[in-house]
Amino acid sequence: MTLLNLLASRSSRMKASEIRELLKLLDQPDIISFAGGIPDPSLFPAQAIGDAYQAVLGGKEAGTALQYQVSEGYLPLRKWLAAYMGKLGVQCDEGNIFITSGSQQALDYLGKLFLSPGDTALVTWPTYLGALQAFNAYEPRYDRLNTAGGNMTPEAYRAAAAVNGGKVKFAYLVPDFANPTGNTLDVKQRETVLDLAGELDIAVIEDAAYRALRYD
Repeated sequence: MTLLNLLASRSSRMKASEIRELLKLLDQPDIISFAGGIPDPSLFPAQAIGDAYQAVLGGKEAGTALQYQVSEGYLPLRKWLAAYMGKLGVQCDEGNIFITSGSQQALDYLGKLFLSPGDTALVTWPTYLGALQAFNAYEPRYDRLNTAGGNMTPEAYRAAAAVNGGKVKFAYLVPDFANPTGNTLDVKQRETVLDLAGELDIAVIEDAAYRALRYD
Protein backbone atom coordinates (compact mmCIF):
# COMPACT_ATOMS: atom_id res chain seq x y z
CA MET A 1 0.00 0.00 0.00
CA THR A 2 1.17 3.52 -0.73
CA LEU A 3 -0.09 6.54 1.16
CA LEU A 4 -0.12 8.47 -2.12
CA ASN A 5 -3.39 6.72 -2.97
CA LEU A 6 -4.98 8.16 0.16
CA LEU A 7 -4.12 11.80 -0.39
CA ALA A 8 -6.89 14.36 -0.78
CA SER A 9 -7.45 15.74 -4.27
CA ARG A 10 -6.29 19.19 -3.12
CA SER A 11 -2.81 17.80 -2.54
CA SER A 12 -2.27 17.72 -6.31
CA ARG A 13 -2.43 21.52 -6.26
CA MET A 14 0.28 21.82 -3.62
CA LYS A 15 3.50 22.87 -5.29
CA ALA A 16 7.00 23.50 -4.01
CA SER A 17 7.41 27.07 -2.82
CA GLU A 18 8.52 29.18 -5.77
CA ILE A 19 10.17 31.57 -3.33
CA ARG A 20 12.20 28.75 -1.79
CA GLU A 21 13.25 27.67 -5.27
CA LEU A 22 14.50 31.20 -5.94
CA LEU A 23 16.40 31.24 -2.67
CA LYS A 24 18.36 28.16 -3.71
CA LEU A 25 20.32 30.50 -5.95
CA LEU A 26 21.88 32.00 -2.83
CA ASP A 27 23.89 28.80 -2.38
CA GLN A 28 25.68 29.34 -5.67
CA PRO A 29 28.88 31.32 -5.00
CA ASP A 30 29.06 32.73 -8.53
CA ILE A 31 25.63 34.40 -8.33
CA ILE A 32 24.68 37.68 -6.71
CA SER A 33 20.93 37.14 -6.44
CA PHE A 34 18.31 39.86 -6.16
CA ALA A 35 15.52 37.26 -6.40
CA GLY A 36 14.70 37.06 -2.70
CA GLY A 37 14.23 39.65 -0.01
CA ILE A 38 17.19 38.52 2.08
CA PRO A 39 18.35 41.08 4.66
CA ASP A 40 21.99 41.65 5.49
CA PRO A 41 22.65 39.44 8.56
CA SER A 42 24.74 42.23 10.07
CA LEU A 43 21.49 44.20 10.48
CA PHE A 44 19.78 41.55 12.61
CA PRO A 45 19.30 42.86 16.19
CA ALA A 46 20.62 39.63 17.68
CA GLN A 47 21.84 41.24 20.90
CA ALA A 48 18.59 43.12 21.49
CA ILE A 49 16.50 40.00 20.85
CA GLY A 50 18.71 37.97 23.16
CA ASP A 51 18.39 40.59 25.89
CA ALA A 52 14.61 40.61 25.48
CA TYR A 53 14.45 36.82 25.83
CA GLN A 54 16.56 36.96 28.96
CA ALA A 55 14.44 39.73 30.46
CA VAL A 56 11.19 37.84 29.87
CA LEU A 57 12.35 34.35 30.82
CA GLY A 58 14.15 35.67 33.87
CA GLY A 59 11.16 37.67 35.10
CA LYS A 60 7.68 37.14 36.49
CA GLU A 61 6.16 36.68 33.01
CA ALA A 62 8.27 33.59 32.21
CA GLY A 63 5.38 31.21 32.86
CA THR A 64 3.04 33.23 30.68
CA ALA A 65 5.58 33.37 27.87
CA LEU A 66 5.98 29.58 27.81
CA GLN A 67 2.33 28.69 28.41
CA TYR A 68 -0.35 28.02 25.82
CA GLN A 69 -2.20 31.12 24.69
CA VAL A 70 -5.54 31.77 23.03
CA SER A 71 -5.53 31.39 19.25
CA GLU A 72 -5.86 35.15 18.74
CA GLY A 73 -2.48 35.75 20.38
CA TYR A 74 -1.00 37.36 23.49
CA LEU A 75 -3.48 39.96 24.74
CA PRO A 76 -1.01 42.72 25.77
CA LEU A 77 0.62 42.49 22.33
CA ARG A 78 -2.77 42.69 20.62
CA LYS A 79 -3.60 45.81 22.65
CA TRP A 80 -0.28 47.38 21.66
CA LEU A 81 -0.87 46.56 18.00
CA ALA A 82 -4.37 48.05 18.14
CA ALA A 83 -2.91 51.29 19.53
CA TYR A 84 -0.25 51.26 16.80
CA MET A 85 -2.89 50.80 14.11
CA GLY A 86 -4.78 53.73 15.62
CA LYS A 87 -1.75 55.93 14.93
CA LEU A 88 -2.01 54.85 11.28
CA GLY A 89 -5.65 55.91 11.15
CA VAL A 90 -7.17 52.44 11.57
CA GLN A 91 -9.73 52.46 14.35
CA CYS A 92 -9.76 49.03 16.00
CA ASP A 93 -9.28 47.30 19.32
CA GLU A 94 -7.62 44.07 20.43
CA GLY A 95 -10.70 42.13 19.34
CA ASN A 96 -9.87 43.01 15.74
CA ILE A 97 -6.27 41.76 15.98
CA PHE A 98 -5.26 38.17 15.17
CA ILE A 99 -1.58 37.27 15.47
CA THR A 100 -0.16 34.66 13.10
CA SER A 101 3.21 32.98 12.80
CA GLY A 102 3.95 35.02 9.68
CA SER A 103 2.51 36.42 6.49
CA GLN A 104 2.09 33.03 4.80
CA GLN A 105 -0.15 31.74 7.59
CA ALA A 106 -2.19 34.95 7.41
CA LEU A 107 -2.58 34.64 3.63
CA ASP A 108 -3.60 30.99 3.97
CA TYR A 109 -6.25 31.96 6.54
CA LEU A 110 -7.60 34.62 4.17
CA GLY A 111 -7.87 32.13 1.33
CA LYS A 112 -9.57 29.63 3.61
CA LEU A 113 -12.06 32.20 4.90
CA PHE A 114 -12.99 33.93 1.65
CA LEU A 115 -12.40 31.66 -1.33
CA SER A 116 -14.61 28.89 -2.63
CA PRO A 117 -13.62 27.03 -5.81
CA GLY A 118 -14.22 29.28 -8.81
CA ASP A 119 -14.32 32.54 -6.84
CA THR A 120 -12.28 35.48 -8.09
CA ALA A 121 -9.46 37.34 -6.36
CA LEU A 122 -8.40 40.65 -7.88
CA VAL A 123 -4.63 41.14 -7.88
CA THR A 124 -2.16 43.59 -9.34
CA TRP A 125 0.12 41.97 -11.88
CA PRO A 126 2.74 40.78 -11.30
CA THR A 127 2.08 40.19 -7.62
CA TYR A 128 3.65 38.48 -4.62
CA LEU A 129 4.23 34.80 -5.45
CA GLY A 130 3.68 33.73 -1.86
CA ALA A 131 0.15 35.13 -1.89
CA LEU A 132 -0.74 33.24 -5.07
CA GLN A 133 0.67 30.04 -3.62
CA ALA A 134 -1.41 30.47 -0.46
CA PHE A 135 -4.60 31.24 -2.37
CA ASN A 136 -4.17 28.55 -5.03
CA ALA A 137 -5.03 25.77 -2.58
CA TYR A 138 -8.61 27.10 -2.53
CA GLU A 139 -9.04 26.99 -6.33
CA PRO A 140 -9.73 30.63 -7.16
CA ARG A 141 -9.39 32.39 -10.48
CA TYR A 142 -7.60 35.73 -10.78
CA ASP A 143 -8.46 38.96 -12.53
CA ARG A 144 -6.02 41.79 -12.97
CA LEU A 145 -6.67 44.74 -10.67
CA ASN A 146 -6.15 47.89 -12.71
CA THR A 147 -5.27 50.57 -10.16
CA ALA A 148 -5.61 53.28 -12.80
CA GLY A 149 -9.22 52.45 -13.58
CA GLY A 150 -9.82 51.42 -17.18
CA ASN A 151 -12.18 49.12 -18.98
CA MET A 152 -12.79 46.59 -16.20
CA THR A 153 -15.96 47.93 -14.62
CA PRO A 154 -17.60 46.31 -11.58
CA GLU A 155 -20.11 44.73 -13.95
CA ALA A 156 -17.31 43.27 -16.09
CA TYR A 157 -15.58 41.78 -13.05
CA ARG A 158 -18.85 40.25 -11.84
CA ALA A 159 -19.63 38.82 -15.27
CA ALA A 160 -16.17 37.26 -15.59
CA ALA A 161 -16.51 35.67 -12.14
CA ALA A 162 -20.02 34.36 -12.88
CA VAL A 163 -18.76 32.44 -15.92
CA ASN A 164 -17.03 30.10 -13.47
CA GLY A 165 -19.96 30.02 -11.07
CA GLY A 166 -18.17 32.13 -8.49
CA LYS A 167 -18.10 35.63 -7.06
CA VAL A 168 -15.50 38.35 -6.72
CA LYS A 169 -14.36 38.05 -3.09
CA PHE A 170 -11.47 40.41 -2.49
CA ALA A 171 -8.74 42.59 -3.93
CA TYR A 172 -5.21 41.76 -2.78
CA LEU A 173 -2.39 44.24 -3.23
CA VAL A 174 0.93 45.41 -1.82
CA PRO A 175 0.48 49.19 -2.09
CA ASP A 176 3.88 50.21 -0.71
CA PHE A 177 7.03 49.04 -2.55
CA ALA A 178 5.19 46.11 -4.10
CA ASN A 179 6.80 42.72 -4.44
CA PRO A 180 8.17 42.15 -7.08
CA THR A 181 7.84 45.47 -8.95
CA GLY A 182 8.72 47.93 -6.18
CA ASN A 183 5.78 50.14 -7.20
CA THR A 184 4.02 52.37 -4.68
CA LEU A 185 0.44 53.42 -5.32
CA ASP A 186 -0.34 57.12 -5.12
CA VAL A 187 -3.43 58.49 -3.37
CA LYS A 188 -5.53 58.52 -6.54
CA GLN A 189 -4.72 54.88 -7.29
CA ARG A 190 -5.62 53.85 -3.74
CA GLU A 191 -8.91 55.71 -4.01
CA THR A 192 -9.60 53.93 -7.32
CA VAL A 193 -9.16 50.56 -5.60
CA LEU A 194 -11.40 51.56 -2.69
CA ASP A 195 -14.10 52.88 -5.01
CA LEU A 196 -14.08 49.64 -6.99
CA ALA A 197 -14.19 47.55 -3.82
CA GLY A 198 -17.13 49.60 -2.58
CA GLU A 199 -19.05 49.09 -5.81
CA LEU A 200 -18.28 45.36 -5.82
CA ASP A 201 -18.93 45.07 -2.06
CA ILE A 202 -15.70 43.13 -1.53
CA ALA A 203 -12.83 43.16 0.95
CA VAL A 204 -9.47 44.81 0.32
CA ILE A 205 -6.46 42.89 1.62
CA GLU A 206 -3.60 45.32 2.13
CA ASP A 207 -0.23 43.60 2.49
CA ALA A 208 1.86 46.34 4.10
CA ALA A 209 5.04 44.36 4.69
CA TYR A 210 7.36 47.09 3.41
CA ARG A 211 5.57 50.27 4.47
CA ALA A 212 8.09 51.17 7.16
CA LEU A 213 11.05 50.81 4.76
CA ARG A 214 10.72 54.29 3.33
CA TYR A 215 13.93 56.28 3.07
CA ASP A 216 14.35 60.03 2.69
